Amino acid sequence: MAYAEPSPAQSSDISSMLKLAEGEKLAEQAEWLKILQYHRVFGQWKSRVDDPTYFLAEHGKVDPKAELAATIRNAFDDSVALNSPQPNVCRYIARYQFLSRQMKEVGFDYLAPDCSGFDGWRTKFSNRRATLIFASIYLNSPASMYGHTFIRFDSDKKSRLNDATVSYAVGGDTDNDPLFLIKSLVGSYPGEFYHIPFHNKVREYSDLDSRDMWEYELTLSREEIDRMLAFIWEQSFTYTNYYFADDNCALMLLASLEASRPSLELLQQAKPWLIPLDVVKLVRAQPGLVTDIRYRPSQFNNAQFNFYRADEKVQKDAVVLLDEANQEAVLSRYDNDVERAELLDISLAMLEYQRNRKHSEEEAADISRYQLKLSGVRSKISAESNFIDAPRPKFTPDEGHDSFRAGLSYGEINGLGYGRLNLRASNHDELDPDSGYAPGARSKMGDLYLRFNAKRVEFEQLDIFEVFAPSVRSAWFSHPTIEFRASLQRDVLRDNSLSPVQLALDAGAGVSYRLGEYSRAYTLAEGAVKLGDGNAITLGPSAGVIHALTDAIRFEVESSAQWYASGNDQHTWLYRVGGGIASDVGNKQNNVRLSVVRQMQGNSGNSLRELTDIRFSYFHYF
Repeated sequence: MAYAEPSPAQSSDISSMLKLAEGEKLAEQAEWLKILQYHRVFGQWKSRVDDPTYFLAEHGKVDPKAELAATIRNAFDDSVALNSPQPNVCRYIARYQFLSRQMKEVGFDYLAPDCSGFDGWRTKFSNRRATLIFASIYLNSPASMYGHTFIRFDSDKKSRLNDATVSYAVGGDTDNDPLFLIKSLVGSYPGEFYHIPFHNKVREYSDLDSRDMWEYELTLSREEIDRMLAFIWEQSFTYTNYYFADDNCALMLLASLEASRPSLELLQQAKPWLIPLDVVKLVRAQPGLVTDIRYRPSQFNNAQFNFYRADEKVQKDAVVLLDEANQEAVLSRYDNDVERAELLDISLAMLEYQRNRKHSEEEAADISRYQLKLSGVRSKISAESNFIDAPRPKFTPDEGHDSFRAGLSYGEINGLGYGRLNLRASNHDELDPDSGYAPGARSKMGDLYLRFNAKRVEFEQLDIFEVFAPSVRSAWFSHPTIEFRASLQRDVLRDNSLSPVQLALDAGAGVSYRLGEYSRAYTLAEGAVKLGDGNAITLGPSAGVIHALTDAIRFEVESSAQWYASGNDQHTWLYRVGGGIASDVGNKQNNVRLSVVRQMQGNSGNSLRELTDIRFSYFHYF
């Protein structure tokens, strides 16, 4: 890469710094390696940065020493960079600040570049304190099904809403891309840093997506926060290909923390498959890194909690009051200011939630006007508000099970025994330990099952992607429960053998109901397309109940009926009823379960196939 020709005095300084860097082995220091995101790949150094313009040396991506030498030779190049409005030395501010600190330690005075662009940007962020924030899992969007992590830079102000945040996410418009998951798995999108005020994040996650947020206050010093900001600035002028499974928001947040405190070895401890919740677990596990944990419930959870804690009369009237036509009739029944205030506070919270579901201010205009009207009524009541935040859950998200799972099962079908091996890349099903997860939810990728007996091992099933989001229906809230699964599977036959492999695409939608704080019931209309040996289309209903008996024990019961609309088994009905009970063993990383499935298949009243499958399983999470 070409750079500006240094003056004789600068050339002398460059020569001196090259010798000092060689003698002090600066290219081997942790901070240098972490600023440029070097890591070992088959024993050789390689940077995670994919932008070739980021490197000053020809082979800088794989040679930290050559890149440091090129950086020193470019130490006085204040010509404008090719792909940013900054001078070259300012585009690479983190590495030149590192060079300045290291030179001063050995008695050589190299001043870090004076960069007005960086200094102006830097004033947007406080270095008083940094907080890691985890936005909980949101199953209605593939991009958010594992949650999201970002950093907030906390100021001295009492309110956090105007504090700046930095997050790393997929660049470009992906909301309407049907191939998002496939493209993100193969790195077709660039990753980018974004910085916005925290109130925008609260609006996006808490208000619009109904996601709780967990705040992990970090012990980073002001100097360490300054180093993190310099790293983020430098990375903002380049790109790293975004991979859903590893080079994602989770990895870049860990890289930012390592750049701020180079003694941390977070990425070295990270799993190959890295999701946001793994970041929280890693950060929480570092001695002395987290000083406090706070819970910020979503707008929906606050409304739902206050709704259910009110007595039955207030609940019913709060729902009726959502219709402006009923205002006078409902409020006339309340003479007590405390009860009237409670009723209005709950109705206003529900109206705010409904308003946030609208796609534009125009669409929400009637609700906004009615809110203003009810707020006027509420302002004339002197009684203090009884509306409070939803209580913090018993467990924090990082106290849940790890994302990888391995399992071993023994089962019998009509008296014939078999074994089953399970390996799952991520993340959760409804009978897994549910700390940190929504009751009854499923979100899985790469769930592999192998079946074996004394004679052979056979492929049985691979759930490529699966999501099930039981959105609870209430008197004032209605959101569809969705299910989708893409899998390669083989049906289990009556003699314990397996059918040929088929690609199955299953989808369903319906409603879910809250039976209790940890209980859900659901009913779905489902359809499936099966491609392979004996192509088929199936349609039918399913229903089930999921319940947590204790913090450690859960059970489910499900029944379904499938009608074969096409294929070799056309006009055949398949009936299935089953259930399972699971218990955590010792901690959240071990789980045992017993499941029973009864299946009957028939045509025109004639029974063609029946089987009963009883299986005992053990799973370990790591």
